[in-house]
Amino acid sequence: MNGETPICQAFLRPDGGKGIRNKILIIYTVECSKHAAESIARYFQDRKKDVDVTGSLACLDNQAVVHRLLAFCVHPNVGAVLVVGHGCEYIEAAKIRDFAREHGRMAESFLLQEVGGTISGIELGKKLVTEMLEELSLTPRGPMYRHELIIGAKCGGSDFTSGLAGNAVIGCLFERHVEEGGTAMMEEMAEAIGLKKHLVSRTANEKAAKDIAMTYDKTVAFCKQLGHYSISPGNFVGGLTTIEEKSMGAVVKMGNCRIEGVLKIAQRPSRSGFWILDVIPDYAVEPAFLYGGDTTGLLDQIACGCHLLLFNTGRGHVGGTPVAPVLKLTGNREVYDKLKEDIDFLAGSVLSGEETKEETADRLWGLVCETCSGRPVLAECVGHREGTLFFNYQNPRQVVPCRY
Repeated sequence: MNGETPICQAFLRPDGGKGIRNKILIIYTVECSKHAAESIARYFQDRKKDVDVTGSLACLDNQAVVHRLLAFCVHPNVGAVLVVGHGCEYIEAAKIRDFAREHGRMAESFLLQEVGGTISGIELGKKLVTEMLEELSLTPRGPMYRHELIIGAKCGGSDFTSGLAGNAVIGCLFERHVEEGGTAMMEEMAEAIGLKKHLVSRTANEKAAKDIAMTYDKTVAFCKQLGHYSISPGNFVGGLTTIEEKSMGAVVKMGNCRIEGVLKIAQRPSRSGFWILDVIPDYAVEPAFLYGGDTTGLLDQIACGCHLLLFNTGRGHVGGTPVAPVLKLTGNREVYDKLKEDIDFLAGSVLSGEETKEETADRLWGLVCETCSGRPVLAECVGHREGTLFFNYQNPRQVVPCRY
């Protein structure tokens, strides 16, 4: 794993970013324009073009949703943006378009109320995206190195193998990635219950220690107010008995990395290293951000700039996201055999003794490099692009970063 060896030939963006995909992102600003946006995207997806769609359902404004949308527009995997609005909502399509243009992306927008309605809007969108695809085909390529790669991690449907194999292998990969100048992150502070002292002891500096402690306390208070911790019947069936036990397995994803700090939604890491993403509201006990389940946490890491995500599942998972590929793995051989259409990698060799944790991490890194070089993950192959955004209530530390 030589940090000076290019991982892949990346897509070069005008703002200096490097992407592992060359996507067109279609954004809907309200549920009224969702059908048109999804119809435009589906037309091109059926023709095997790399066009994704995401957006906001509500007419009302929410700054976390707006920040996510802006972050997606300037994500390094996105080369062009089309914003489809309705005309009455608070989120303004033209302002999102202008933000994308300011950061070097091709971008267009229109309102259905102004272009003749649904059918006319779909036809206009197809014309605009066709033109964008022609321009994107000329995107320059260049080497991407390990210090430029941001990887996120999450687990869902955890079972007894999650902490012993899947998450442990991710932790081993993250250790090496960070040692060689890369950046990694995870969220799931709600799955670190009981581990406050451990997390604080793993921080890189005093500010990080303070932020981790505050985030942990906020998360515990939120769960108590909500009346629910992040553990489910599926976890019990999978052999986990308490939230503390689940948390010990979840935190293994960080390996022996030091925590550089805490990120807010749509905030990019300021330097390389390992980071924790805080997705808990700063005010308002609003559970809506949980409605999207695991996908919400994946989308929030993508908004922080992750090029791809590692998703470990013990019970099985079939989802994916727009913007960045989700590489799914499991430590449970039975689950892998049942869901080979959806799970990319088996880490169960650690439990069987066929491989060491380090050997399995090396094999996973090889698949990460292939994914960066264009090999589609299974979620991309079968068409998973779950991307609806839900409200959250945070006081952002900074505006969406202008450079990726």
